[in-house]
Amino acid sequence: MDWKTWLLPLLTEDMRQALSPLELPGVTELRLRLGKPMEVVTATGSRLLYAPNGRPMLREGQQEGLLLAFCNHARYAWEKEIQQGFITLNSGCRVGITGRIAADTGAPAMVTGFCIRILRPVVGCGEGVLPGLLAEGRLRATLLYSAPGCGKTTLLRDLIRLLSNGLCGASPHRVGVVDERFEIGGEGGMAFDLGDRTDVLSGVAKGEGLLRLLSTMGPQVLAADELNLGTDVASVLEARSRGVTVLCTAHGGTFEELLRREGMERLFAARTFERYVRLVGCGQVDEVRDEEGNRL
Repeated sequence: MDWKTWLLPLLTEDMRQALSPLELPGVTELRLRLGKPMEVVTATGSRLLYAPNGRPMLREGQQEGLLLAFCNHARYAWEKEIQQGFITLNSGCRVGITGRIAADTGAPAMVTGFCIRILRPVVGCGEGVLPGLLAEGRLRATLLYSAPGCGKTTLLRDLIRLLSNGLCGASPHRVGVVDERFEIGGEGGMAFDLGDRTDVLSGVAKGEGLLRLLSTMGPQVLAADELNLGTDVASVLEARSRGVTVLCTAHGGTFEELLRREGMERLFAARTFERYVRLVGCGQVDEVRDEEGNRL
């Protein structure tokens, strides 16, 4: 589905009129700042769009209406996420929120801006990657890592689909997905195709979610995006101790930088991951290492 189809109905009339006629291939973000034009970000740069007569695109008094629209007019249901500075739309796209933070709640007391990330599934981007992660059709425990913006979540999503459906040489896997911020499967786990043998647990902290799926769904693979290497380590180690394969992502520009992150030393020492895959773009693998850190 084209991003305009689901996003434009949530925006103001001025925003819809500015965006509707434009051909905007490769849009990655829309940024709205109070008293400023809209910034449309693409992979090659950005452009600014003004309201009629050169007025700012986001004006005082419009922020609450946009926030309610992004929350599907049920702000109370999103208070936890708002306190963390984001909302995830039904499409799986995250809306970051800026503004003055209330000291008592941690939520924005006055919203001053939004960053709307436009996510697109790249179906098939994992086809060239998955065969190298398999052993006799079984997924080896794998950590995908890169600097921000290199397609970790996109590749993770496609690998889940391929494993679940038993494609590219993989045996069919029961995959349990912890989608804390609704970015892998979207609201309800239905925005993207994650395969026919995939169970999604959304809106729960990754460490807790991994243990819940481990106890209730009998997964062969547990998948999670953006591991918190401070709080999620124990759950990952528990899954591996029970013989369950893990497929996760984490931030790290280089392998050495990854190993310096809190908690990663424990996972590396325990040989938790059998493959470390460094990405430099969506589906673009720069290097693969084994459990001992040796380049393959």
